[in-house]
This record gives sequence, C-alpha cells and structure tokens, in this order.
Amino acid sequence: MSTIMIRKKESPQRIRKARMMEKFAELAKKYPTIMFADFARVPADHFQYVRRDLSPDIKFFVIKRRLVSKVADGLNRKGLDKLVDYMPLNLVVIFSNKDPFETYRLVTERKASVFLKPGDIAEDDVVIPKGPTDIAPGPILTDLRAMGIPTKIQGGKIAITENFTIVKKGEAVSPQIADLLRNLGIKPLKVGFKVRAAIDEEGLLYLPEVLSVTIEDIRNMIAKAHSAALNIAIEIGEINRYTIRPLAEKAVRGALALALEISWISSETLPYLIRKAAIIAKTLKEKMD
Repeated sequence: MSTIMIRKKESPQRIRKARMMEKFAELAKKYPTIMFADFARVPADHFQYVRRDLSPDIKFFVIKRRLVSKVADGLNRKGLDKLVDYMPLNLVVIFSNKDPFETYRLVTERKASVFLKPGDIAEDDVVIPKGPTDIAPGPILTDLRAMGIPTKIQGGKIAITENFTIVKKGEAVSPQIADLLRNLGIKPLKVGFKVRAAIDEEGLLYLPEVLSVTIEDIRNMIAKAHSAALNIAIEIGEINRYTIRPLAEKAVRGALALALEISWISSETLPYLIRKAAIIAKTLKEKMD
C-alpha cells in the first residue's frame, strides 16, 4: 500500500498529482532500473512509437520534477536521492526490467528525423539533394537562386539540378534556411531521448559516459590491456603461459644473432655463414676486377 493519501475534498489537480506520485512510487519499487532522460524535441508520434516498441519490459513515465523530489524523500529506494540531482527540464522517467546498459542502448538507438530550427547547430553537412520537388514556381524560386542553389522548372515544378550543401557541419541555421528546408520537406536532424543518469537495483549511479560504452568497446579495451601487459611481461622476462612462446622465440633469435656475430658453426648457423661468405667473396671479386 502506498503511503500517499488523497483527502476527499482536495481539488482535482491535487488529486491528480497525488496519484502520479503514488504511481511513481509503485513503479520505483517494481522495476530494478530507473533512468532519467530528456525528451525535448522528440515528436509525440515517435515518443508513442518507442513506448509501444519497448513495452512491457521498459515503461516511460512523464512526471514533473518537483513531484519526483517529493516522492524520493520518503521512498526507500537506494540511489534515488543521487539520481534526482540529474533531472532534466523535460523529464521522462524510464523504468526497466533490463540492466542500465541494455536499457540505454534500446532507448538511445531509436531516433526520429525532425526539421531544423533557427539557431540549431548542424551536426553534419545539410545537403539539398538533386531531383524534382513538389513545389510550384513562385517566390521560393527566387530564394533558391539567391542562395546559389541550381534549379530549373520541370513538369511545372521546381527541380534541383545538382546536390547542394546548404549548411556545413558546425554552422548555425538561419531562419531563412530553416524555413527553406521545411518547405522542401528535408528533416536532417536526428533526435531521441537524451539519458542523463540511471540507477540499478543496488542503487549504483550510472552516467551517460559509462552507459554509452558498448560490448565491442569493452572487448577492444580488454584486448589493448592484454597486449600492453603482454609486452611488459616479455620485456621484463616474466614467464607464464602467455609469454613462454614469445620469450623462447626471442631467445632463439638472440642466440642465432650472437652465433652469427662470432661465426659459430652449427647446423643452424651454417647456411647463414655460407651466404655471408659468398657475399663477401663477391664483393672482393668486384673490387679486384
């Protein structure tokens, strides 16, 4: 039973807030992973798509930040007091039966394409593609040509005659360009849920720089660490099952080099010594001639 009580004569708004706090408390006790994310710029249809696609293992719950703070103070959930420090302005709480890493991957890999707004910074070059458009000739044709965009009239509609980069990566988008891209139906910006932090059932806090590490990243880090450790072990002559073969090979190479240096004759050095003698003889002959 929840400890949040609803009085009979309270306003509908207060009742609704109390019920949201009660629901949050129930979900916080039920799901092992709790994640805070920002859903700014995420289209409503994309929000609903992701919500349906990840159900029932992952649940999205939109609630005001101050209500979360109130619930967190009285809720016996490890790590929640630390998590509330990472609440974004547009908060969606993500409750999940999966671990924080899998939850992060599933949530952040789902992106939606949206129009650019004035002042946005282009994440990549924005290209107006070559080909026909659905726009009839008019004032927009003048705007296109004023921007240097190659155009022609084709079938009573404006056509772009070659690919044209309208905004370069890192540049700010002007109101004129934002309006033009909207008219052309070009949505170059990829948006999604921006995870701020998460906790697991033990209350351990995870930030995006940790959550974004993939299995492949971990494998690469382990491989690099193994290679570095192996090189150090070989350098200091540490003998184990990983170093015994390269150390033996290193010893053989060293012994062979020393034997050749002092012209030690053996079954291993004889072919090299004969080849060396032949080269010396050839050189002497050329000098005598």
